[in-house]
Amino acid sequence: MNPETTCCFTGPRPPRLPMNGNEYSAEIAGLKAAIRAAVIDAYEEGFRFFMSGMAEGFDLFAAETVIELKKNFSEIALIAVFPSADFSKKHSASVRKRIEKILENSDYAVSLCESYVPGCEHLRNKYMVDNSTRIIGYYNGFSGGTAHCWNYAVKNNLELVNLYENI
Repeated sequence: MNPETTCCFTGPRPPRLPMNGNEYSAEIAGLKAAIRAAVIDAYEEGFRFFMSGMAEGFDLFAAETVIELKKNFSEIALIAVFPSADFSKKHSASVRKRIEKILENSDYAVSLCESYVPGCEHLRNKYMVDNSTRIIGYYNGFSGGTAHCWNYAVKNNLELVNLYENI
């Protein structure tokens, strides 16, 4: 994986997305369309590797988008980046099933810690930014993990694509 051809994602969990992340809403359909367009744009500009932090909400939407686009773009690859090997255990059964399906269709998977410890999600964000040159996100200015990742990307001069500005 070459950082020059790698893009990462960051965005909030459902409560901080439009309509609380309701996937049946027009707002989330619009967000998913914006993610798709941003990934296609990145692919057309030479990006081939896309890293998702695999958190519920934006990250999973982005991962599923990359998987869907693999049907049309043979060179596209999804890298699932987990903060810990047991990360999915803290989710509901339906979210765990979704994560497992994504993992089955991922090209690579990385777990940064063996078990969940405070700060491992920040390590995941740092890993993704340190290994990318572009970030596609939904950053609405709120504090939290997305802000940490976004601000670290700004500090490291990544190309920024903020879908919040388009939704």
